[in-house]
Amino acid sequence: MLCRHLAVALALLTSACAHDARLEVVDAEARGQLIPMPDPAGLQSETFEAEIELLGLSMGTLHSSLCATGDSATLQTRIKPAALVNALRRTGGDARTELGALALASSVSQYNVQDGDLLRHYEVEHRPGAYQYAYDNGGEARRTGHGEVPEGAYPHDLQSALLILRSWRPRLGQQGYFYVVLGRRLWRVEATSAGPQVIQTASGPQLTHRLDGVSVRLWQPSEVEPRRFSLWLSEGADHVPLRMVADASFGEVSLTMLRRQSNPADCERVTAKAGALSPLVPADAESSIGRPWRGAER
Repeated sequence: MLCRHLAVALALLTSACAHDARLEVVDAEARGQLIPMPDPAGLQSETFEAEIELLGLSMGTLHSSLCATGDSATLQTRIKPAALVNALRRTGGDARTELGALALASSVSQYNVQDGDLLRHYEVEHRPGAYQYAYDNGGEARRTGHGEVPEGAYPHDLQSALLILRSWRPRLGQQGYFYVVLGRRLWRVEATSAGPQVIQTASGPQLTHRLDGVSVRLWQPSEVEPRRFSLWLSEGADHVPLRMVADASFGEVSLTMLRRQSNPADCERVTAKAGALSPLVPADAESSIGRPWRGAER
């Protein structure tokens, strides 16, 4: 559920009046240039909370934190389902991403996804041009493997992907792309700058910069439809993500910013208040991180 929610998790006004943010169709063939890595200079800690909606119905809240300490940083996200959703079926998820010291890109990412009685755990090691993963679905099946990334590019995860989109400063109509590991598979994310746009927020009309995009799975792409998304970032220097709308296999998912805090005294504790689904690394989960790379998936 977490992967779907997040995957989903992103000059002149293009409209004379404010309107609600809506998902719009973009050219699935657009490529452009590889979007550069974010600049780590001036990185600041932050926490934010967003509401998750599916087809207009509230499904829960997303609590996320970026904790920067010296030359390293950690991203954490937890999904807290709405009471009614949890009563019908236990769902939720949490994620943790360690960013590299020299660049704002994933070095190690861990995801837990709760779907009823099934708990899936993913652990991925990221490096330029390749990635290595370990997958466990509660002891019923365990897999390890690795994949290569075109152009020797860096494979990001869902959390660091948002940092890339926030740091990008494209011209109107400019196109760019980067690569993301979702679960065990590699996706290419293509984005197009749609320019400034005014949207309605809880505090009233707000000027934003809109990015439209499409995500394409590179492994057996014919089996999975490309997923479209639109992301509205604040016009300030921080490019705060105010709203995101994305395709999912079961409908259109949206995330809307509820509140944000810059440089909190203890950002990790703020995220933990949402309630951890489970330990990020299950005690019986076999990790491949730090072991010799395998020649084939098993």
